[in-house]
Amino acid sequence: MCGITGIYSFTNSANAYFEHIKKSLEILKKHDSEAEQTYSDNTVCMGHTRLPIINTSSAEEKLCTDVSGRYTIVYNGEFYNYKEFYNELRADGVQFVSSTDTEVLLYLYIKYKQACFEKIDGCFAFAIYDSHEKTVCIARDRFGIKPLYFINHTSFFGFASELTALLPLPFNKSIDTSALQLYLQLHYIPAPHCILKNVQKLLPGHYMLVSTKDVQLNQYYQIPHYSKENKIKISYTDAQVELKRLLQKSVHTRLVSNAPLGTFLSGGIDSSIISLLAAQHTPKLNTFSIGFSDHPFFDETQYAQLVAKHIQSNHTVISITNKAFEEHMYSVLDSFDEPFADSSAIAVSMLSKEVKSHVTIALSGDGADELFAGYNKYRAHYMMLKYPYISKCMAIAHPFLKHIPQSRNSALTNTIRKFTRYSNASALTPQQAYIQWCSAQSAEDVQNMLLHSIDNTSMLQTYLSHFSTNATMHNILYADQNLVLVNDMLTKVERMSAQHGLKVRVPFLDHEIVAFANSLPTKFKINNTYQKRILQDAFRKELPQELYNRPKKGFEVPLYHWCTTALHEHINTLLSEEFIRKQNIFNSAVITQIRTKLHSQNPGDSAAHIWALLVFQTWWKKHIAHD
Repeated sequence: MCGITGIYSFTNSANAYFEHIKKSLEILKKHDSEAEQTYSDNTVCMGHTRLPIINTSSAEEKLCTDVSGRYTIVYNGEFYNYKEFYNELRADGVQFVSSTDTEVLLYLYIKYKQACFEKIDGCFAFAIYDSHEKTVCIARDRFGIKPLYFINHTSFFGFASELTALLPLPFNKSIDTSALQLYLQLHYIPAPHCILKNVQKLLPGHYMLVSTKDVQLNQYYQIPHYSKENKIKISYTDAQVELKRLLQKSVHTRLVSNAPLGTFLSGGIDSSIISLLAAQHTPKLNTFSIGFSDHPFFDETQYAQLVAKHIQSNHTVISITNKAFEEHMYSVLDSFDEPFADSSAIAVSMLSKEVKSHVTIALSGDGADELFAGYNKYRAHYMMLKYPYISKCMAIAHPFLKHIPQSRNSALTNTIRKFTRYSNASALTPQQAYIQWCSAQSAEDVQNMLLHSIDNTSMLQTYLSHFSTNATMHNILYADQNLVLVNDMLTKVERMSAQHGLKVRVPFLDHEIVAFANSLPTKFKINNTYQKRILQDAFRKELPQELYNRPKKGFEVPLYHWCTTALHEHINTLLSEEFIRKQNIFNSAVITQIRTKLHSQNPGDSAAHIWALLVFQTWWKKHIAHD
């Protein structure tokens, strides 16, 4: 686990920023065991904090510079296949002083320059300084698992693995209204956008070259999209065999570690497959699931325990009680470096904290839903495409459905909520419907919440540029892979696990698996009966049949209950009319309406909107209010 930060001075005065970078490193340093190192000259000042994972020797603690002293790297991530290049580089005459992936990565860059990125199987965000050419190259992994923020100021270029690590630098820290609107609509802010006007996120699969002449943005990887040229001719049976081979390879690669290792095991198909494959290489594998003993509707631990027994893992159930949430909620609210309101982050944070007391690394099943059509919205879109007459009937029913009480707090009211969303989407174009599937609330409702808003429709349209006229299932999956997966799901797991020093690896996002999945026809993924069809069938004989006889259920938390109990005082403080008026960002009348709806007989998604507001208010009060 580590964080990186640095600046490139366009005025040849980088040493003047040394204290700023030291403050940045203090912000990034979250654990006493982390080492802290810096490098500086007149052109750059940069550093990293480091908690060793793959190699636990003292050499990993040092800032890595090549033997000539020309190249220096700061690095956050893991290079799973680095050993493949260790011998190649030794044969070239490289004399390694350690066996770390960091040093291999540096020399691989020296040999291949930017062409090395395509050779890396892993997740990363790094910066490499060339002291002869006076250039810095920053890069982010294919899928954006590791975060990387940057600011291109008139006098300097700054970068960091967390937004808060950039705050010590001297620049105007005003809120970007369009990004705030995206946040309130989606409950996260997609790259390249950032909550602050002058800061951006480096897009996944991109790198930047910084020099005194210019700053260049380049793309080295794009998720392959299903097309006539890209699709492969393969039978369903052979596709299952190939998928299993690729997954076995990916899991085995991600089991390399000198540190204790386990898996997240929710009891769903995705995490069960990863745990099954990991157990084949790890006797008495440590597996972990999360449960809600005070809220049975959200608890699925019985399925996780069933799989654990089947694969003979050493299983631990971590129960999130109301009391445990009350003890943890403020640390979760305080942990976001940028506003992020996916409420399941609460559970991931609490899970990560407990898992870290047992292991250092955990494998997860993230990515499978977006690759193989696992979410309920894919079923809805499938129905809209195949049975348009049902959509027409649902559209007619919408005016009646929207008045029926709905919430996420019980099976009945949650079903009504889903039907209402489907009925509303049935009257929209495919692109409009997709945006609704992704949104926590409409753009219009968001604009009403704010005192000052703008038309930011084009910001989301960039993720829909690949849509065909009839919006195929491939279009929906590809949009999710670029928007939801990167900016919501991976962000959630990376941020929450990193807070507790836990490293999470994602086998489904091996680039070979992604390419293979995106070359398969829709019928291999979803039909009238199944979602994630090929994934389910490939492992049907190796997993308990009980997993196949239950509906898909998202990873949700009892947010409504928490908002009306444990968070009540926090809501009264940060969403009070007085606070809202002094802050001068939100429409106090609309905020009051949302609070009133929370306590009505038809709360809808008001709890999620309240949580999003609390996250933003907590972040704003901590980082912006007194700036």
